[in-house]
Amino acid sequence: MKPTFLFTAFSIAFVLATGPRVPAAETPTTEVAAGHSFHGEAFNEGPRQTAVLMSGMASIDFPTSTESETAQKFIEQGIAQLHGFLYLEAERSFRQAAKEDPDLAIAYWGMAMANVNNDKRARGLIDEAKQRSSEGTSRREELYIEALDRYLPKASEEKDTAKGDTKNDPAEAKRREDDEKKRRGERYIADMEKILHEFPDDIEAKALLAVQLWMGDRKGVKLTSRYAVDALLSEVFAANPDHPAHHYRIHLWDSARPENALRSAAKCGPASPGIAHMWHMPGHIYSKLKRYNDAAWQQEASARVDHAHMIQTRLMPDQIHNFAHNNEWLVRNLIHVGRVADAKDLARNLVSLPRHPKYNTLSKRGSYKYGRERLVQLLTRFELWEELIEEAGGQHLPPTDDDATRQSEQSWLAVAQFMTGDSEAGQENLRELQRKRLELQGKRLDLLESGKTANSNEVKTLQKDLDALKVSIARVASAAAVARKDAAGLKKRIKQAKLDDIMQARWLGRVGEFKQAIELAERAVKSGSGEVLPLATLVDLLWQNKKTDAAKKHFESLRSVAGHADIDTPLLAALAPVAKAVGAGEDWRMPPPPAKDLGERPPLDSLGPFRWKPYQAESWTAVTPEGERISDAELPPRPRLVIFYLGFGCLHCVEQLHAFAPHVDAYRKAGIDVIGISTESQDDLVTGVKAFDKELKMPLYADGQHQAFKSFRCWDDFEDQPLHGTFLIDAKGRVRWQDISYEPFMDAEFLLEESQRLLELEP
Repeated sequence: MKPTFLFTAFSIAFVLATGPRVPAAETPTTEVAAGHSFHGEAFNEGPRQTAVLMSGMASIDFPTSTESETAQKFIEQGIAQLHGFLYLEAERSFRQAAKEDPDLAIAYWGMAMANVNNDKRARGLIDEAKQRSSEGTSRREELYIEALDRYLPKASEEKDTAKGDTKNDPAEAKRREDDEKKRRGERYIADMEKILHEFPDDIEAKALLAVQLWMGDRKGVKLTSRYAVDALLSEVFAANPDHPAHHYRIHLWDSARPENALRSAAKCGPASPGIAHMWHMPGHIYSKLKRYNDAAWQQEASARVDHAHMIQTRLMPDQIHNFAHNNEWLVRNLIHVGRVADAKDLARNLVSLPRHPKYNTLSKRGSYKYGRERLVQLLTRFELWEELIEEAGGQHLPPTDDDATRQSEQSWLAVAQFMTGDSEAGQENLRELQRKRLELQGKRLDLLESGKTANSNEVKTLQKDLDALKVSIARVASAAAVARKDAAGLKKRIKQAKLDDIMQARWLGRVGEFKQAIELAERAVKSGSGEVLPLATLVDLLWQNKKTDAAKKHFESLRSVAGHADIDTPLLAALAPVAKAVGAGEDWRMPPPPAKDLGERPPLDSLGPFRWKPYQAESWTAVTPEGERISDAELPPRPRLVIFYLGFGCLHCVEQLHAFAPHVDAYRKAGIDVIGISTESQDDLVTGVKAFDKELKMPLYADGQHQAFKSFRCWDDFEDQPLHGTFLIDAKGRVRWQDISYEPFMDAEFLLEESQRLLELEP
C-alpha cells in the first residue's frame, strides 16, 4: 500500500483558495497520496504543467459547446497535435482547455484520444467525459464521446473476455482477446460513420475515421481497400488542402505503394511545422523509394524540431514519442548515403542522452539501445576497425551486464582485432565466446535432464542465446580466416556468420575469391539502389580484379550516389586510383540537383538545434533550518543532486530520502553534492530535521512559498499542488537528468551510476 499525505487544515485551505482545477471536483475528503491527482489514477500521469498556444500547429475547425474562446483554441490545438501523434502535448492542450472550462466534456474525450495506446488511462479519462456530458454538450460532441467510450475496454469486459481461460490454455485466452479487439474496432468504425451520417461535412471525423481504418488493420479489422481510405482522405483535402491528415495518407501507402503518397510527403511537414513527427513521416516514403538523401533531410528536420521543443518544455529526450525511432532511422539513412561523420556523431549522441528506468535503458527501444546498435553498425559496415577498438569499453560502448549485447559487441571487437593485426587479442576474445557457449550448452542439458522440455520458456531462451553465440563465433572465425588469408576457412564459416552481402563480398575479396565477391556485390547493388556502400564495394572489387572498364562505368554512377558522402573514409579513399583514371579529380563527388517534388523546406537551422542540449537550471532560494535564506549561487560550484520532496508528512518522500541517505557519501566521492528542498515551512522543516537529520546525511531546505518547486516545474498547474522531483545539475548549472512525477524517484544506485556516466560526457 502506498504511503499517503494527510492533508492538514492549511493544505485544504490552500486547495480551496487556488481556483478551478482539472477536473473541477469537491475538495478531497479522503487521504490522497502526495503528488497524486485529487481526481483519480488516470490523472496521475501525463503532463501536469500548463499548456501554451504553440507556433507551427495546423489550423483546425472543431466546434465545441464551450463559451470560452481560450478553451476553444486549446481544443483545436489538441486536435492538430493528435493528428501529428504529438500525444503528450495534445493531452496537455486538452487539460488546459478543461482548466479554462472545467465541465467541457469534449476536453476529457481529447485527453482519452491522446492515450489511445494506453487503454487503462484512456478509460479513466473517457469516464470523466461521460460524467461531464450534459444538456450543454452538443449532439456532435456526444457522438464523439460515445464512440470512444464504446471502443475502449471496460474492466467488466476484460473480465468477461478472460472468463473460462486457464493458465494451461494461453492460446484460447489470446484468441478471445483478439476477437474482442476486433469487435470493438468494428464497432468504433461504425460509430465514427454515424458521426458522418449526421454531420457529413465534419472533416475531422473523416480524418479520424481514415486513420482508424489504417490502425484497425493491426487489430484484426482487415483493411480491404487502401484506395477507399485514400478517397476519404481526398475529401478532407478538398475542404482543406493543407490538413495534417497528409500524415495519415503516408501511413496508408508506406508499406504498400509509397509512390502514392509523394504529394502528401511534400505537404506533411509544412502542414504542422511545429510537430517533429510531421517532418519525420515523409522520410518513410523517401526511404522506401530509396531516396535516402531526401529521407535524411526529413529526419534531421524532425530531430531539430524535437530538440527545440524539448529544450523549451524541459523534457528529457526519450519522453518524446518516437524521438529515438526517428534518430536511429536518421543514422541508418546517413549510413546509406555515406555521411559517416554525421552518423557517428548522432549515434554517439544517442548513447550520451539521459537514461531512465522507465523509458530509456538497454532493454527498451530507446536512445541508448539504438545508439549502441547504430554505432556498431556504422563502424563495422565502413570497417572503421581501429575506432571500434577505441570505442569498446569506452564512453559510448561501455561494459554492460546484458549478455546478448556484450557478446555481440565482443565478437565485433574480436573481428576488429583480427582485421588490424592483433590476432592474439582476437583469439582471446574468441576463446571467451567459446567458453560462454560451452557454459550455456551445459545449462541447457541440465534443464533437459531436470524434466524441462525443449519447448519450455527456459530452454527456448537458452537456445536463442546459443544460436546468437554460434553466429558471433562464426563471425570471429571468419575474420580470423581473412587475417590468415585462408580462403577455404573463410568459405567454410562465412555463411554461418550471417554477414550481409557487402561484408561477405569485401572479406572474400581480401582472400582473392573475386568471382564470388563480385557476384555478391552486384546482388547488393541491385537490392541497395541509392546506397553508397554496395556500389563502392563493387567498384573496389572490380578495380582490384583488373576489370577496369567495369569499375570506371560503375564509378560514374557512384559519383552522384555518393554526392554527399565523406570520401576520406577508408573504403571511399581506396577509390582514389579509379577517380584519377577517369579524370574526376580529388573530390570526385557530383551531388545531384534537388528533386522538384519536395515541397516547402525551410532552412534546417530555423527548425531547431542539430543536437539536444540540457537546459539551464533556474536559480532558486530557500530557507535553512536556522531560518537563513540561501540560494543556489551560494553553494559550492559542483554538480549536485537536488531532491524536491513534499515534506516529512509525506511518508513516501521520507522513504525516498532514506533510500538516498546511505549513498550520500558515494555521491560526494563522485563529486556530487546531494540536497533536499521541501514544501514545508521553516518550523515544519525543523521538526523533521530533529527527527531524521542524523539518518539523512544531506542538507535540507524549506520552500514554503513553493517558488523553487514552481520554477523547476515540480508543480501541477492544473490542480495547484506540488510534485516530486529529482534533478542532476552539473557544475555549469545545466540539468543533465530529471524525474518529475506523482511518485518520488527511488533508485539511488541507478542514478549514481547514471550521474557519473553523464558527467563524464559532454552533452
